[in-house]
Amino acid sequence: TEAAGAWASGGTLNQVLGSTKGFGTQTAAVIAGGVYEPGPSTANNAETYNGASWTTAPTLNTGRQAEGSLGISTAGFIVGGYAAPGNTNIVEEWDGSSWAETTDITTARTSLRGCGSTTAGLVAGGYNPPPALQVDIVEEWNGSSWSETGDMNTRRSGAGISLSSPSTDTIIFGGYTQPPPNTADAETWNGSSWSEGPNLNSAKDNMGGSGTSSTSALCFGGRGPITATESWNGTSWTEVADLALGRGYLASAGSATSGLASGGEATGTPYYRGNTEEWTEPVYAIKTVTTS
Repeated sequence: TEAAGAWASGGTLNQVLGSTKGFGTQTAAVIAGGVYEPGPSTANNAETYNGASWTTAPTLNTGRQAEGSLGISTAGFIVGGYAAPGNTNIVEEWDGSSWAETTDITTARTSLRGCGSTTAGLVAGGYNPPPALQVDIVEEWNGSSWSETGDMNTRRSGAGISLSSPSTDTIIFGGYTQPPPNTADAETWNGSSWSEGPNLNSAKDNMGGSGTSSTSALCFGGRGPITATESWNGTSWTEVADLALGRGYLASAGSATSGLASGGEATGTPYYRGNTEEWTEPVYAIKTVTTS
């Protein structure tokens, strides 16, 4: 039986951001990069979250938007993205107090997705200018270097991923493909190969994603903007409670039962938002009753 989860308002970002990314848990998260208005086309802003409020943190060394991300609140990566005048392969590592450049990914790209840790990470997909467009490239991080591994079956950018899952056990879903415009397709990764999984209930791209494995994930929001949330239990996707604010290009953190959605792009004014919403599924205790 699916738990009846719900979204609730969390702390507001100090800087409204779109095309941004984050990592961590619902009560200990980091958000960095993106774009805001008015302002430059790329931002180097960073903030940390304690489960109630956001605090301004030291800035990235390289401002960027539509980057990848992975890790926990004391050890994470911001990977690639668009840094004017073009896509970058620069990776920055967060140690809980500051950012430092580390080894570059092999292929510069934007709108890629990541999972894992700063000792064993994975980044997949993305976008490069024509003729490449969407890519199926996957790179693994072993703690000291990046190397290409098995390609995805579908080229995609702006997908969702079970962000908090290990680099050997994750699911990637949706995204903008080549062709068609976007997809409901999902793929699971077992550490060596990608397998087609059941599709989302609707095609979407530039959504949020959280989760802890290839059998436990949450997909929320998307370009449109979209409010829909879908929960993955390893067998099927189920539509659950909507976000209060529909938005795409947002940052994610957390698990499938305790997720975080921050920032993003919505309709109306302002276009970029500082809203944070927290997803919680109730924990049910199973008790055995005996009668005589």
